[in-house]
Amino acid sequence: MLIATLTVPNRVEFVRPATIFLVHTARALDVPAAEEPVFEVAISEAITNAVRHGGGTTMTCEVEIEGRMFTVRVIDGGEGFRLPPVALPDVSRDKIENVPASGYGLPIIKTVFPTVRVIEIEGRFGVELGLSY
Repeated sequence: MLIATLTVPNRVEFVRPATIFLVHTARALDVPAAEEPVFEVAISEAITNAVRHGGGTTMTCEVEIEGRMFTVRVIDGGEGFRLPPVALPDVSRDKIENVPASGYGLPIIKTVFPTVRVIEIEGRFGVELGLSY
């Protein structure tokens, strides 16, 4: 069941308000993961990716609950993308040169949301994040 929807301009100044909307909605629904700081970081990464790589003039954020499955969708006007394989680099002190300057977004998202899919809704593309609780 679709619980909440927010549509905002697809611009960087709306990353924080959209993140707050999704985190507060998850907390109001008593999703345990929403109490963890990394939950907010994961949501912010998904929205930031939509702003950075998406397109169009607006971005829509949706929250859905079906049983014990919590789903977030971030939909923009971009052309879609393929999810790359997710692997964390070796970041031990001896291997610091292996740490990339970017590319941590998807691994962070996957620490919170085991299900990450690319979606298309009415000709608009985005990402769907899901977790069971």
